[in-house]
Order: sequence, then structure tokens, then C-alpha cells
Amino acid sequence: MVFARTQENSAESISSALSAKEYDKAIELSQAALQVTPNNPQLWTLQGIAFASKGNNKEALASFQHALKISPNNVAALAGAAQVGYQAGDQSAVPFLNRLVQLRPADPTAHAMLAVLQYQKGNCVAAVANFEKADQLLDSQLDALHAYATCLVKLKKLIRP
Repeated sequence: MVFARTQENSAESISSALSAKEYDKAIELSQAALQVTPNNPQLWTLQGIAFASKGNNKEALASFQHALKISPNNVAALAGAAQVGYQAGDQSAVPFLNRLVQLRPADPTAHAMLAVLQYQKGNCVAAVANFEKADQLLDSQLDALHAYATCLVKLKKLIRP
């Protein structure tokens, strides 16, 4: 009981530091908490968020991947790993995004990111399917709209379904 409360308090302290944009403090707190509970996927995910917030993508990805080794269906870790890869324009984000859309099929952001990466790879058939699931999220994303339109033209589907 005390152990569970300690874990909760650690996660709350790290979350508070993240909310206050005190990323170094969040990293320090997460590293200390992980010394005590190294198999806590929430702590690894929070550490990943802190690293990503500082722009330390390599460390962020390592933290998210560690969380996913412990808890393969951890949506927050999947989303974090996907975001880090996507922002780098890296195809390594695709497996994370595929898993994310399996777990959350109605997630328009995951579908939009997956569609853009599929477009970049030249897979317009898969990209169009995911662009369609991204729905209105595309309305404010000019690059994604351009990619969608390009794929529709390539596939000779000139009317948006």
C-alpha cells in the first residue's frame, strides 16, 4: 500500500514538473523514481515526455521503447514514440502508429501522421485510407491536404469521399 502510494506520488510530482515546463526537474525525478521501481511503464513514459519536451529525441525514444517493453499496449508510450519519429520524418514511427490505430481506431491524429508517412513512402493506397480516417483534422494541415490531394490525383479519385 505504501509502495503504491509512493509510485503515485512520484508520477504526480513528475507530471507537475512537466506541467510547469520544468523538464530537467521532471527528468531528475523520473530517474530517481525509476531507481526504486524500474519496471513502471508510467514512469518511463513520463521520462520520455520530459526528454521529448527538451528536444532530446534519442533519449525520449529510448524511454518510450522501455515503457513499451514492459507494457506493449501503453497508448501514451506508443503516442510519444510515434510523435518523436514523425517529427523527425522517420519511417520508424510507422510500427508505433500502426499499433496505435489498432488500439484506437478512431484516433484522427494517428491516422493523419500514418497517412503522411505512407505518402512519403509512395504508398498512396494506404495513405488515402488513413487520410480519410483523419477526417476534419486535415482541414488545418496544408501539407497533409496537399499530400492527400496528390494521392487522390495519382489514384484518379478526384472527388473527396
